[in-house]
Amino acid sequence: MRELQNVIERAVVLSESETFVIEESWLARKPRKPSNGTAVTTLADSEKALIEAALKETAGRVGGSRGAAAKLGIPRQTLEWKIRALDIDKLRFRKR
Repeated sequence: MRELQNVIERAVVLSESETFVIEESWLARKPRKPSNGTAVTTLADSEKALIEAALKETAGRVGGSRGAAAKLGIPRQTLEWKIRALDIDKLRFRKR
């Protein structure tokens, strides 16, 4: 059940339209390769990739109704904690 929830959350975050699509590779039990070419092997790596995707989509915005926390469905404080714990530089996602 938890794996299905993660797949659905990922599809919502990465969706570029109002309809989300689930890629078949997300349902496979083998490790997948993200866009940077390295294999995702740990939960922390997967979580970091998901958070970075949300930050990229929201141009580094964490809070608010259009921020990454809302996209991920978690409280802003939780996302801020995860960003620090996973050593994510949220400023690199800001548009200049």
